[in-house]
Amino acid sequence: MKFPELGAIIYIVKMKNGKTKKSSPNRLTCQISGETRMSNKTYIAAKGDKHGVTGNVWASFYINKESYKELVDHISDFGFASAADKHGIDKDRLKKWLRYNGRGAFVKIANNIEKELKIAA
Repeated sequence: MKFPELGAIIYIVKMKNGKTKKSSPNRLTCQISGETRMSNKTYIAAKGDKHGVTGNVWASFYINKESYKELVDHISDFGFASAADKHGIDKDRLKKWLRYNGRGAFVKIANNIEKELKIAA
């Protein structure tokens, strides 16, 4: 018998015929919109490895593409601090959202902010 990983969310679904069925723990939930989508264990683990964290940690910072684009637009228009305030999170979490879900310029911006904070400290 296989057991789910520690920290996995398991949904029990009651079917029409009275039997119960466990829903897959491989669901990614967007941290902004709350939408969920199916994935697989291999994909989640590979994403985590790519960023040097576990798959569960990577999944806890998951943002879907549409929400990511809206976040990037907001940062472009109003700045990093404004985006953190809008979503009620700290700047560290916002940097991880950008780093784990995006590519290119905004990941570089997050890295530059991190360097500035280290210099200021």
